[in-house]
Amino acid sequence: MKTVTLLCRGDSLGYITSVPKANHSVIVNGFHYEAENEFIDEYLSASSTVTHVLSLAAYFPRSGAAELYKKYNFDKIVLPYVKEVSPSIPNHFLQIEGRDGVLPVENLDDINKEDMISHPRYAFTSPSSGLDALLYIVNQLKPDEVNIIGMDFYENIGIVGTGYFTNSIGKERNDHANNELADRHDPTDLMQDFFKKVVTKKSNIKFNMYTASNFEFEADNFNLERFIP
Repeated sequence: MKTVTLLCRGDSLGYITSVPKANHSVIVNGFHYEAENEFIDEYLSASSTVTHVLSLAAYFPRSGAAELYKKYNFDKIVLPYVKEVSPSIPNHFLQIEGRDGVLPVENLDDINKEDMISHPRYAFTSPSSGLDALLYIVNQLKPDEVNIIGMDFYENIGIVGTGYFTNSIGKERNDHANNELADRHDPTDLMQDFFKKVVTKKSNIKFNMYTASNFEFEADNFNLERFIP
């Protein structure tokens, strides 16, 4: 059975020890501070393949992000845009070194268009990069089972919080929600509705969600474990 784990960056990521190990892990956006946590580091180290779904605005090499790629067995970087709406890829993005040389950078495959929504900026997109990563997993990796942790839909964010496990958008620790990068997602209800549609449509895949959100959903192929930070 093929299992893939999606690691987003919400508070529930701190409960990673509750998630069974998987051979393939997918991380989302600025993850270098999250990887400093010993249990997250242990989880990613146990994965034989790690893929990074990374938006162009969420790569911070001067803050240590470049060193992340030598820590784990990355296979590629996937941009959370289909080619039709993708911004131009800067040269430094095409020179990121992994363990075995420069990592390939790919756009999301067009197969994801049929599950995407439109937005004033993009004809094809998802409500968040985490949901783009989920589409990548179900449509391109085609697993039998998906574990999801850290997808908390930005609920219950404090006045100066970001909704992320490290309270940082990735650039520097303790970057707060007034930073524009921290607000680049759709409202919680739209994200949750989008997620439900993906799970419902992919009835052949088993989804195991570990979340700190108040999300409620029932389906034969969906299991939910809730954590209260």
